[in-house]
Amino acid sequence: MHEPPVSEYDKFAYPSAVYPQTHPDRLSAISTLMGLEPARLERARVLELGCGDGNNLITMACTLPEANFLGMDLAIEPIRRGRETIAALGLTNIALRQKNVLETTADLGVFDYIIAHGLYSWVPEAVRERILQISREHLAENGVAYVSYNAYPGNHLRDAARRMMRFHVQQFSEPPEQIRQARAFLRFVSEAKIKPGLWQDLLRHQFERIEKYVDAGFFHDDLSPMNQPFYFYEFLEAAARHQLQFLAEADFTEMQLPGITDQAASVLGKIEQLNRTAREQYLDVIIGRAFRQTLLCRQDRKFDREPKPERVCSLFAAADVKLVNSAADPAGPGMEDFQRAKAVIATDQPVLKSALVFLGRVWPRRVPFSELLNTARARARRDESSGQSTLDSDRRDLAEFLLRCYAIGFVDLHSYASTFVTEISERPIASQLARYQIRKGPGVSSLRHLPLKIDDALGRDLLQLLDGARDHAALLKELGEAVKAGSTPVYCDGKPVTDSQKAAEVLAAQLTPSLVGLAGLGLLIG
Repeated sequence: MHEPPVSEYDKFAYPSAVYPQTHPDRLSAISTLMGLEPARLERARVLELGCGDGNNLITMACTLPEANFLGMDLAIEPIRRGRETIAALGLTNIALRQKNVLETTADLGVFDYIIAHGLYSWVPEAVRERILQISREHLAENGVAYVSYNAYPGNHLRDAARRMMRFHVQQFSEPPEQIRQARAFLRFVSEAKIKPGLWQDLLRHQFERIEKYVDAGFFHDDLSPMNQPFYFYEFLEAAARHQLQFLAEADFTEMQLPGITDQAASVLGKIEQLNRTAREQYLDVIIGRAFRQTLLCRQDRKFDREPKPERVCSLFAAADVKLVNSAADPAGPGMEDFQRAKAVIATDQPVLKSALVFLGRVWPRRVPFSELLNTARARARRDESSGQSTLDSDRRDLAEFLLRCYAIGFVDLHSYASTFVTEISERPIASQLARYQIRKGPGVSSLRHLPLKIDDALGRDLLQLLDGARDHAALLKELGEAVKAGSTPVYCDGKPVTDSQKAAEVLAAQLTPSLVGLAGLGLLIG
């Protein structure tokens, strides 16, 4: 029996990560809006091709204990690490296989969701065809396949920089030196002219991009011998050969028309009526799209090309929004501004204002549409006898509003309730996965399926202690002992606290805010 080949991913590990855009929750919510009627997440069957160390799937498996997950990857070492994590957590609903995609057989099974993230553009043509073949032959009737890939025309510039860097680093054998040399080379050529022109501007933009990349990601993505971008229409032609069709993009906001002129929007609208693929391709040309995260379904499935607002009623909403004027009465008349991150929207409808206020108050909890509607109507003091509104009209208005907000990323829509808690208990419990991960380093996976980094020693110590066995007093006692031992520094106003009495006071003051912060990140389950 021959040993499996050692890959570049065994020699130089790809960063362990979770990808929120791949979560079946996201895929299910979008396909629900399009009328596809996907499988319920609670018992879904999920396959990830090119799963690496399985961290993406493992995090899903922790939040959906009755669903079933299978990951496959060619690399030996990442699969070993993933299996080690699965065993340590005692998970029984997930398996990882070290296997070549080309060697999969008919007994692989049927899956409601198939994920291929960061794989399609980085493998030979035969493997790409096999990814699509698996996505057709092993996809459930209403299943959804996620495939990400580098896209043209935006990738032409990245591809040019990549080829130049690969020319330079071919004289160096070790990945760390190749990484260092590639970055130094691109910086050198971007600054080499006395009077920089357009070409130097383009090179500098690429240098700024790769400077933000972690080493391993940069090595495997930009310095890989295989990195093939595609025009959108080319990818869909390949999908059609396997009886798969375009459903949507996993980032729903990317299907909108960001910052283009009214004339361009009108032209794209007319094109879409004739050819949806052409509309997407022309949009890519206008905005210079360089990466796509495309959702596919079976060719024989019927769905709506435009999402229907009434389907929002079966979903859950969440949003960390706030009233710009915190003193305003959302139930009162007049226009009010709401902010999420840097985005601001305005509405004068009391039910919609009350809904946003409530979502912001309970964030990051996912609120069922029916609860949100009833709560918003109560807060807006709706009185149907007055003739001002009816339940049906408010339901319609709220559904349409949430869909518009979702399209611009102002509100999140989900297809299942959260497994994390947002209120602090007397004996707080952090997820087992996060407590396991924090012992190995600062990187943890949130139950909101987000990658997090907890850099401060106090936060790391606190997270490890949250196993449900300690009340707040016990937590303070153990944290205080760690501070006295010198292993955990305490800061106040950015300065270290050396006095033990002062440190105890600071710890007492910081405990509740720290727990609230962990809850907001989606790390607490009790």
